[in-house]
Amino acid sequence: MAAMGGAWIIGSTGPGECTVRLLHDFRAVGDDPATLDRIDRAVDANSRAELAALKQHAERGSDGDEHDTFLTFEDTVRLEGHVKDVYDFIDQAQHWADRLPHVTAVSLREVGPGIQILAMDTLTKDGSPHTTESVRVCVPYERIVYKQTTLPPLMAVHTGEWRFEEDGAGATLVTSRHTAVVEPRAVDRVLGETADLAAARRFLREALGANSLATLRHAGAYAAAR
Repeated sequence: MAAMGGAWIIGSTGPGECTVRLLHDFRAVGDDPATLDRIDRAVDANSRAELAALKQHAERGSDGDEHDTFLTFEDTVRLEGHVKDVYDFIDQAQHWADRLPHVTAVSLREVGPGIQILAMDTLTKDGSPHTTESVRVCVPYERIVYKQTTLPPLMAVHTGEWRFEEDGAGATLVTSRHTAVVEPRAVDRVLGETADLAAARRFLREALGANSLATLRHAGAYAAAR
């Protein structure tokens, strides 16, 4: 290829529906017709696979019933300490293996201003180990948003956010928000043959919330000691 560009165009077609168009433009080195044909066929095959995967994930159930794979929730706590110190604890995740009992190993890479790649080995409440990797976008003293790119087997999608706010009395309000999609094919393997999607959502609500609240408790102790 000599050059390549493109666009995702997403438009609403009615309540709960949309169309997605994936556009590409490209040039081949030397504008060789055979090379252009190979690129065209490869781009077309990849695009169809990407759109099919997007459709599959977007159309997974979110009807609020026992077939629902989607959950989103948030917890807010008030921590004694300045917002900078609380934020620093969450931002400086390279220290979490020493600071958080549920984190056994961690690697943090800065790949650009405010952009982090965070890889962790963690333990759930029942002692099960998980390796995850996330991309994090950090806005100092306001928020950190992230998307997990390597997930535990029970989740098909997991995104999250930490929000920080001074309460005006020397303390900090922190909200931890999670959005997740259950991986239906993993439910019986992870939780047992009698488990259903509702049980999986309850399990994730408890596990994700517990880890976030534990992190915030330690962040509060860190900030209060500064």
